[in-house]
Amino acid sequence: MKPKFNTAPIDSQIQHHPVMGISEWMCYYTNYNKPCSGPEVIDQCIDLHQHWGINHMVWNCGRSVVDYWSDLPNATMQCVDSHLVGGQDWSFVTKIMEKICPLRQAISLCRDRSMPILGRLGMNRHYGSADYAGVTSRFAYDNQHLHEKTKLGNPVPHRLCYATEEVQQERIDILLEIQRIGVDGLVLDFCRQIPILMYHPALVDPFIAKHSVDPRKIQSRNPDDFQQWFQYRADILTGFMKKLRQAVQKQEKMLGYACPIITRVPDNAPWLMIAFGLDIERWCAKDLIDGLMLSPFPLCRDDPGHYHAYHVEVAHRHNKICIGGIGSKKLIESGTQQNTGFFDPQPVYNWAKKQYQAGVDAISLYQSETLVRMDYLKETLTVIGDQKLVAQRAKTMPEPDFPSDYPICMDWHTNVPGQHSIDVSQVGDGAL
Repeated sequence: MKPKFNTAPIDSQIQHHPVMGISEWMCYYTNYNKPCSGPEVIDQCIDLHQHWGINHMVWNCGRSVVDYWSDLPNATMQCVDSHLVGGQDWSFVTKIMEKICPLRQAISLCRDRSMPILGRLGMNRHYGSADYAGVTSRFAYDNQHLHEKTKLGNPVPHRLCYATEEVQQERIDILLEIQRIGVDGLVLDFCRQIPILMYHPALVDPFIAKHSVDPRKIQSRNPDDFQQWFQYRADILTGFMKKLRQAVQKQEKMLGYACPIITRVPDNAPWLMIAFGLDIERWCAKDLIDGLMLSPFPLCRDDPGHYHAYHVEVAHRHNKICIGGIGSKKLIESGTQQNTGFFDPQPVYNWAKKQYQAGVDAISLYQSETLVRMDYLKETLTVIGDQKLVAQRAKTMPEPDFPSDYPICMDWHTNVPGQHSIDVSQVGDGAL
């Protein structure tokens, strides 16, 4: 029986919240140099999540390539063209995918366990280098004219330009196929890679023609001076979201069941969301999405704060769900299954407590395929959905002697003080 994924905000009196595991099954084996036995590893992954009390799966369907069996002519399946990922051999992924489709297998297993399963797609993460040939699609390789450009004019091969019809349609086609395969919802992961839109000529030239301003020449430390340009870029992505929503709704009628759309976004300031291309207020107001999933991701040195209450308020104002997030930074360290001092539970409880106080409806755990294999995390993460117990432990447990900027619970790719700024003199190609 197909479980229902509830996208309505939960009653504020409820103490036990849904916990959602954001899993990429293959990462544990490569990051910890573990042998991958065979297709049964998919079953083991799902079972471990359930055993840890994680009652929703967010299953990785791909970034540039797709991690499932696809019939799309423009989609490239993972490790089909190369086994090289980050300079490592990922041939074990090919061996699994020759025998089963991981996504279809995960859906079947979750059905048997009455666990909702959402399909997650990275929205602009195309890698592009030879070291990452196994996870770079032919579409991204073969269409260099679609590669984004920085404010300084340099190519960005790991991002494609959403102002082009080809890029929008490639993502829509993949998301619609994931919907047809049978997921209970779609997660559009815009945290991969921020900012979603940059300075490609397909963005810049029409803006110059309309406003007689070259955005590449705006030099200021005042965000207001960029507002027109940032909003223009965000409107492009809102147009994409409208097209996707309409296409998903059309398929819903054909398939006979709903497919909610959740956007995974950084928990950043309102002005930064627009700068990144993510106009969440408009998406919610126009009913283009069914909810937000937050990643704790201090991306911009101009404003590295976290704005949980803002995101919750926007979502709840429009009767949308807002899912909090716990990142894997300093919960795990690649290569070791022992806590060598980098982890302490009190900051994790405190981070979850702050989000519950802001009103989040659920909690998501990033890199959960690895988290559920770390015995030292079990006592903490198996109760992370219990709001009352989380608050109690956050208050009564001693705080560790970590530096004030210690990035525990942050997104795995967090880089303090932040890779981006509106000030090109500070960050060069990282300029927003």
